[in-house]
Amino acid sequence: MKAKDIALLCTAAAGAGAAAGIAAANSKPAKDKPAPKARAVSKSVTKAPERRGGDTQPLKADVKPLSFGTDKPLETVYSHSGKGIVAVFGSEGRHTVCRADFEGNTAEVRCPVGISGAAAGEDCVMFITERGGVFVYNDPEREPVLCALTAPEYAAYYEGRFYVFSDSLLYICTPDGEIEKTVSLGAMIEITGSDICDAEDSDSSFTAARVSVKKLLPLGKSGLFAAISAEGNSYIMHKDEDDFISFEKTYEDILDVCVFGSFAYYLCRLPGGYGIIKTEIKRKNCETAGKYQLCGEEKKPVKIFSVSCGIGVLYEDGGVKFLLPEISSERAREKARKGLAALNAAFVEIAADDVFSFGEGCGFISEGNMGIVTVSQKP
Repeated sequence: MKAKDIALLCTAAAGAGAAAGIAAANSKPAKDKPAPKARAVSKSVTKAPERRGGDTQPLKADVKPLSFGTDKPLETVYSHSGKGIVAVFGSEGRHTVCRADFEGNTAEVRCPVGISGAAAGEDCVMFITERGGVFVYNDPEREPVLCALTAPEYAAYYEGRFYVFSDSLLYICTPDGEIEKTVSLGAMIEITGSDICDAEDSDSSFTAARVSVKKLLPLGKSGLFAAISAEGNSYIMHKDEDDFISFEKTYEDILDVCVFGSFAYYLCRLPGGYGIIKTEIKRKNCETAGKYQLCGEEKKPVKIFSVSCGIGVLYEDGGVKFLLPEISSERAREKARKGLAALNAAFVEIAADDVFSFGEGCGFISEGNMGIVTVSQKP
């Protein structure tokens, strides 16, 4: 992958319409600010119209609560690529599990015991348990199916298939709970120590070779996937017409990745702080298009995600900042700039524990409450 010079990624600052490059916007050390106080998730934040010619109609960010009809405390949300999110409520082993689609419809889901992960498909939810993968169907009369997977750790759903990673294998499963394909990660990914035999081990076994994949993200309709490991390494997973799968290592020190348009944006560590690597998605490969400084070490970003009008970054202190990515159309770019400014204004008073893509907008968790933020034209 070769880097090439391109125009700087721009920020869409709250309360201002003009965009500025990420590097310029962060050239001065930022002062630490106390985490903003969470507010009730029922307001709409409107940005004043910009008098720049063309469409001056203002955009607003609608903030609405997402209710699951339970009084139990929210424990975790599984929001990986798929057909919605899976939320777990409760404590001490007494859990209620619900799913929500991208239209905001919610429903309780039957749940096996001892779950450690989940992915939502079209007609079922696949749960990760110690025994393997358990497929629980929306139809209450259809019995759950147990798929015997070895030590599954992470699951994602894409176009009718569940991709389940263990520490050394990738399982591709059908919604019926059948293993369609098994791929050896040790053979496809460069894993430290994968070819070392520990002859002196008391049980005469091989030294464990593992890679913990924490995120799998489709790169548009290219047939490529971005895979991020817990160790901070990123890979491109290639899946061709014959379902042949291979992996290519791309970057190190990666925290997260999202996709907007024909580009993937990797949140990464840089000398003296954090940044974003912009990668152009092509038909058979990806090419590095630029690297930008986001902030210094004093302000740690933990997540990057996409919305309909741009990308957002969640920081460790609960703050959220929305950025304007590359958009070729001037009219679309101006509309995106207004939308991102409205989103920035909406998150000023929200201390987010988590933020994630949710349909055309984004979902967030703050002080145990969940909400959805979308941008719309003011009537």
